[in-house]
Amino acid sequence: MRKRNGRLRLRLGFIAVVLFLVGLILSLLWSEGAFTSRRIVWEVLEDAIITLMGEYPDKPETIAGRVIQLLLLVFGTLAFGAIVGRVSSFFVTRALHRKEAVKHFNDHIIICNWNEKAPAIVHQLLEANKGHPRDIVVISASEVEDRSDLEERDEVHFIQADPTHHATLERLQASQAKAVILLADEESEGPDEKNALIALAIKHLEQIPGHQKDIHVVGELVKLDRRRHLKEAGVDELISARDYSSGIIAQSAVFKNMSVVYQQLLTYSDDSNEFYFIAPGRYPEHLQGRTFAELSRWISGYSACHADNPLLLVGVKLGNGEILLNPKQSHFERLAAVDSLIVMAFRNVERIV
Repeated sequence: MRKRNGRLRLRLGFIAVVLFLVGLILSLLWSEGAFTSRRIVWEVLEDAIITLMGEYPDKPETIAGRVIQLLLLVFGTLAFGAIVGRVSSFFVTRALHRKEAVKHFNDHIIICNWNEKAPAIVHQLLEANKGHPRDIVVISASEVEDRSDLEERDEVHFIQADPTHHATLERLQASQAKAVILLADEESEGPDEKNALIALAIKHLEQIPGHQKDIHVVGELVKLDRRRHLKEAGVDELISARDYSSGIIAQSAVFKNMSVVYQQLLTYSDDSNEFYFIAPGRYPEHLQGRTFAELSRWISGYSACHADNPLLLVGVKLGNGEILLNPKQSHFERLAAVDSLIVMAFRNVERIV
């Protein structure tokens, strides 16, 4: 009932405005004596239209005509302002609704900042989670332009906001994220310093009552002397392209085509191998207490029965986080209940039985 009354008032108001406008124009025609000549009628109507558009044409000959022309000018200005305000209100309201309609994320991956490496990183994450799609949320203070091939992916979300603000991270459920990636903001004068601020904001979210969780933060390091600052700010893993590239270049110089090996290991695809962790509880309990050689033999036998995704044991991740690749017997005795297996495979291995 209330909505019907509102529509009725709107229609009556529109009719009243139209009648008022028609009355003003007829009054202007009468005051100028335009009814005696069709040419004068058209000239007065042209002047009226120009006046409504905000311009000020030739002045009418009579005082009454000038007053009416002034009223038309005021009417046109108010009407134009009302239309612009209505259209602006529509788009602002629509933008606010879109902003408020951000879905609830959980176990997602957040990427803060955007640079030339970002598209490749997003594609790699999509490929890695192809079997079980995971939401990827990109937060950038500036608008992301090179995203045309990613906009059609339902699991990729672009949010234009400041990632250093606690409210932004909280609104996008950073405390529930699987991981947060801090890319170097190339538009910032201090990309490492900016990432340190983001890391501090993320660690603050870990302390929110009811949402306590160790959020895994991976950061891109630009200046090597900022490593300690970012570590103390709460970044768990720091990746420096300079560190990795120097090692790959040196090894490729000694062993031809070694760069191809690293390229395959770092690229997610159905035809290449990657490293994966098999956490405690996701491998048979009878493997606990075995040596690395015994574990390798068991994995080899397992792979023979799973030719579609053969596994190769390459190391062990100890309970304290230490990584041992192809460990010597003096460095690793037997698999403990808190240790993880490091395997090389064509696709992720969630569990082996």
